[in-house]
Amino acid sequence: MNPVAVLQKLASYIIRVVPLEVADMIATRFALLFCYLSRRKREHIQTNLRHIFAGKNIERSKINKYLKNTFKNYARSMIDFLRLNYITKDDFSVEVFGVQNIHDALKHGRGCIMLTMHIGNWDLAGSYLAAHGVPMSALVEETEPEMYELYKRHRERTGMITFPLSKAAYGFLHTIKNNRVLAVLGDRDILKSGVVVSFFDGKRSIPRGLGQIIIKKRIPVVFGCMVFNPSRKEPRYFGYVDAPRFFTGTEDEFNTVMVRRFEDYILHFPDQWMLFQPDWIC
Repeated sequence: MNPVAVLQKLASYIIRVVPLEVADMIATRFALLFCYLSRRKREHIQTNLRHIFAGKNIERSKINKYLKNTFKNYARSMIDFLRLNYITKDDFSVEVFGVQNIHDALKHGRGCIMLTMHIGNWDLAGSYLAAHGVPMSALVEETEPEMYELYKRHRERTGMITFPLSKAAYGFLHTIKNNRVLAVLGDRDILKSGVVVSFFDGKRSIPRGLGQIIIKKRIPVVFGCMVFNPSRKEPRYFGYVDAPRFFTGTEDEFNTVMVRRFEDYILHFPDQWMLFQPDWIC
């Protein structure tokens, strides 16, 4: 039995019986402790921040604040992910700007690709939209089987369908055939088979072939994200969905547009980009 899965199941039960404010407080305390103890994870986030603010005159104290907030925000996002095990449609504290853009994209009958990234709470975004009637699907990372099944139950509880990355082709076909929305995280090359692109002042690898499929199959794309309300007031999250776009041209041109949009999200919410992996190439 996977000990992490056991701990997350236990945490899910605890979160169910304590107020959200208390759960947040406990989670953020542990997050700060983990930030202090895990030098490797701390250095990965520091590297992200160095690339984000390269060439900008930003005080070290502000960088340190962003560093700690990234760990705290990740802990809070996990609280909300675990709450997906039992919350109802009316329990989401979310305000989304641009939901109509999704429905406009689906009017073309080709399905829709929602391009997002590891920022804010991407899992909650899909679950929220599914709970509110959007035909949501998502490509997800394949982890250890017990963890994968646990996460799958959380993600699909409000009606979303998930496809492992090994079945991405089927996920795209299912999306087109059934005129659904397929959420794709485009900022990390999980399969280690991607293409290197310029990202801020460095280089990163992103998924290969994504733009090619979108261009070839003429699938409309909406960029979007769901982030914590910076004021820490209600609603807990803000969601943003861009107007639909159709892409022509080359995959390189598509990748450039996607990366620039991701950079814009990150610059607005630098302490909500939650990638703890050493993915920078240079």
